[in-house]
Amino acid sequence: MDKHPTQAIIEDLLPLYNEGLLSTETTTWLEGQIQESEELQKLVTQSTIPLDKEEIDSPVQHDKMITTIKRRLAFYQLIFVGLSFYLAIQTSLLNESFGFILWYAVLGLLTYLFYKDIKIVFYVSFIPIFIWSIGGNIADYMNGQIDTTVSLGRFLYQSVMGSTLVTLIHCLFAFIGSLIGFFYLKIRNGEDQ
Repeated sequence: MDKHPTQAIIEDLLPLYNEGLLSTETTTWLEGQIQESEELQKLVTQSTIPLDKEEIDSPVQHDKMITTIKRRLAFYQLIFVGLSFYLAIQTSLLNESFGFILWYAVLGLLTYLFYKDIKIVFYVSFIPIFIWSIGGNIADYMNGQIDTTVSLGRFLYQSVMGSTLVTLIHCLFAFIGSLIGFFYLKIRNGEDQ
């Protein structure tokens, strides 16, 4: 075989040879060719020497960039949570509005698509209504709109239980929305594969 094509073939095979990825027959042939030529032996020796790594100074300031990204994400999260609190209060069952059914499903869907965590959907749909309901009950009690002959302990117990029930109704629709988001992501990820 001509010297130059053989050397070109060996040069192509050297990375695989150094990694031990050649078949036994090819390795035997390659080693035989290397033993016959000093030039090829030098080439093999050079191919096993690691290259010097140079530090490349990047003009991008990674720490500053990550800080900026985290701030923007935190800002968007605050806007999202603020909107969810607003929707929770405006469209709740406590306002005698049944629009909460749609809006809590949308809230659950969007929250799940944004965070991909069912716990956060629960927190966002539970906490604002629960706090608002308890606060409303306490305000009504303080203003005398609720029978004040009921003991404070009994009132608090009934208030917490009633607020929990109303809140869980809202969470149910948020959970339905998050299930829609979950199945949407499953279907979309299934198409990507």
